[in-house]
Amino acid sequence: MLVLGTVSVLPFSACTTTSNLSAISNSNIQAVNRIAQEPAAEAPQEETTPEPSDTIVGTPETLAQPDPVAIERPAPSKPPILLASVPRTPVESRPTNQIMMVRTTAYSHLQADSLPYGRKSAAGNDLQYGSRVRSAAADWSKYPLGTRFMIEGLPYEYVIDDYGSALCGTETIDIYKPNLAGIGQWGARNVPIKVLEWGSFEESRKILDSRKHVKHAHHVRKMLYEIEKKGKAGYLTPTSGGNA
Repeated sequence: MLVLGTVSVLPFSACTTTSNLSAISNSNIQAVNRIAQEPAAEAPQEETTPEPSDTIVGTPETLAQPDPVAIERPAPSKPPILLASVPRTPVESRPTNQIMMVRTTAYSHLQADSLPYGRKSAAGNDLQYGSRVRSAAADWSKYPLGTRFMIEGLPYEYVIDDYGSALCGTETIDIYKPNLAGIGQWGARNVPIKVLEWGSFEESRKILDSRKHVKHAHHVRKMLYEIEKKGKAGYLTPTSGGNA
C-alpha cells in the first residue's frame, strides 16, 4: 500500500523548496491517501451494439436451413398449355423416322358398331394383337393402308389395316384392343409416334372405291374423295402410292 503522508512526502520535502511544499495542503494529502486506500472501481462494461434485425444468427445447421420469410418466393409459373387437338399436317409431306405427336384412342371388335365385322379389319385380314405387330385404324386419306409406325416407349409395331367412321376427317389413330377393358385403360392420349413406312394411297383407293355405293358409307366416300383429290393434285403416282 502506498502512504504518501509518511513515506513519500518526507523525502520529497528534503529536496523541495518551502514554497513548493506550501502548495500541498493537508486536505489534499488526506484525499490522496483515501484514494490510495479505496479498492479500484470495476471497469465499466463495454456497451454492446444490438444486433440488427436482419442479421442471420444461428449455428451452421440452422444457417443451412433457408428462412421461409426472408427468401423471396418466385412468382407462380403459368399452367402448361394442353393441345385440344393435333395440328392437321398432310401425311405426304411427313418424312419417315421422325417423331410427331398424334392423338390416339382405342377400339375393340367387341364394340356394338364393330360386332357385324367380327375380328376382320377393313383390309380383310384378322385384327392383330401380337407381341410384335398390332393393328390400328385411321382415316386412310391421312394414314393410308399399310402405314407402319411405332409409339415411343412401347415395343410394338403398329400397322394401319382398319378404318372407322368416327376417324374420318381427323388425324386420330385408333389402337386395337382385344377386349373392352383395354379401351378404358388406353383412353385418349397424345403420343409421340415414329412412322417407319408410309402405306399405299393407291391400295387404299381400290378398297374404298369398291365400297363407295354402300348406303351408309359416307365416311368411305369422303376418304375416297380426299385420296382422289390428292391424285389430281399430283401427290400420287402409280408406282409410289402413298410414298410420293
